[in-house]
Amino acid sequence: MENVRELVSRELLPRVSRPGQYISLETNSRCADVGSAEVTVAMAYPDAYSVGISHLGSQVLYQMLNDMPGVAADRAYCPFPDAEAVCREYSIPLFGWESRCRLRDFDVLGFSLAYEMCITNVLTMLDLAGIPLRSADRGEQDPIVVAGDAMADAPEPVAEFFDLIVPGDGEGPMKELVEVLRQRKRSRAGREETILQAARTVRSVYAPRYYQAPIASGGPAGPAVPLRTDLPALIERACLRRLSDSPALIRPLVPLAEAVHDRVVIEIMRGCPNGCRFCQAGHTRLPVRFRGVEEIVAIARAALAATGYREIALLSLSSSDYPALEGLIERLNAEFAARRVSVSLPSLRVGQQLRVLPALTSAVRKGGLTIAAEAGSDRLREAIGKDIREEDMIAGVRAAYQAGWQRVKVYFMAGLPGETGADIDAIYHLCRRLSDARREIDGQRGAISASVSWFVPKPHTPMQWCAMRDGEYFLGVRRRLRDLSRRSPVSFKFHRVERSLLEGVLCRGDRRLSSAIEAAWRNGARMDSWEEFFDYSKWTAAFEQTGIDWASYLLPIPLDRPLPWAHIAGPHGEESLRREYEKMASLLETRSGDPSF
Repeated sequence: MENVRELVSRELLPRVSRPGQYISLETNSRCADVGSAEVTVAMAYPDAYSVGISHLGSQVLYQMLNDMPGVAADRAYCPFPDAEAVCREYSIPLFGWESRCRLRDFDVLGFSLAYEMCITNVLTMLDLAGIPLRSADRGEQDPIVVAGDAMADAPEPVAEFFDLIVPGDGEGPMKELVEVLRQRKRSRAGREETILQAARTVRSVYAPRYYQAPIASGGPAGPAVPLRTDLPALIERACLRRLSDSPALIRPLVPLAEAVHDRVVIEIMRGCPNGCRFCQAGHTRLPVRFRGVEEIVAIARAALAATGYREIALLSLSSSDYPALEGLIERLNAEFAARRVSVSLPSLRVGQQLRVLPALTSAVRKGGLTIAAEAGSDRLREAIGKDIREEDMIAGVRAAYQAGWQRVKVYFMAGLPGETGADIDAIYHLCRRLSDARREIDGQRGAISASVSWFVPKPHTPMQWCAMRDGEYFLGVRRRLRDLSRRSPVSFKFHRVERSLLEGVLCRGDRRLSSAIEAAWRNGARMDSWEEFFDYSKWTAAFEQTGIDWASYLLPIPLDRPLPWAHIAGPHGEESLRREYEKMASLLETRSGDPSF
């Protein structure tokens, strides 16, 4: 394997604005010797180091692979544009952060696709590594390029760029894929034989180039179908039977440069029991699985000792649904509060339980309370399956104020089916009532930070058939809420409208979008999830260049039309999702008379 350590040190590090992101040498780094390993894997996160180093799933796979005999797993992240320019000027190929070996020399290059707007970063990383962008153009010396995480549930827009795609829990398929590769290398099998063998024998592995994607005249096309009789027509999502089968991250990487998370993160529950009709993760990451209280405490004890962090974050889609949550927090506080270690809950569901949680989680220091209301009115929350009531939210926030908390952040979506102007006004008025809940505690108004995102109808949910509102509608909502909140204790932040529209196109699209993605990248699209780099005009030009009517992907989809992600099987069948859609439509018609789909 070619090592570029000297080139990186001499030419790259002195010329970039944030060299700490490219140094490596993190505490708890543990890549095995790539030169002597039988199988080499590079775990690539298609975003900046500060984001990728904090991604729990990538760290779990990195640890798991390095624990396998004869396997070496390194890491790579997407360089910022200034570093990309230096790499191109000085012919520095993209490398593994620890080994400093060229990514092109690894056996497997695995990408975690957590967010649609990171896809152009994948192309940047492939190109800097000297790997052809499209699977069909790769040769015998190129690594097998694999994708997983959220975008693998509806992979067709990115299917042209990957040799294999793994929807679902990645721990099991990655182990099996490594063993397939190990055996095929021993028998000197070729690259294509290895890809086919993995697609035939590893459950939940999809090889897009051996499937034909249909073409539609308008809107998304139907599901891809296999070109070979020995490949499955339906790809089942991988699913760990028990969460304890996922390796405990007891020695997490401690970054040298600033990262988005600076704490011990423990996944306490995978899956969500609530089934909100808009939530893709809640409908796909099933069944619900838990770690035991004693296991979590043991992980926390080891991880704190290995890192020196002073915060434990309990991670899940809905942490307050963990069945032993109060007992868990009491155990953690009993063991760690004296050491000034705090416990945080990034995702809370409002209800009776929330009334006691602020006191339990504030034993060390008072943080901000974050709740997901999603809609301003009980009517809309019931329709979208968010089974929480305004009275419970107010009671929970009041309990937080009583426990000494002073800041509350509330998440909302706008653009929901059946939404009216009154529902938009209700977002502001709910925030005012949450603020006023503090008055009876200390006579002050509470500071409410409200974050408003734009509803994207996601695949594998009951709302996958819904339309997405256009940009003018979202801009009107933003103006209305800003007007209402002037000179009030409520502050609003809004997602970028254009980015949300692109997210809708990329999550609902078909394989034709691969050409538009590549065109946007060639136009200069980089780091699209970062405000300072995102340029919407590069994408609109790409759609025009490729003749794609992007807005057609955001229209309502007829219930009887085949969906472009239907060959990826979710835990819920399409009939079950359709019944939930019809329940929602019935509720909206009954309550408002205008479902506005």
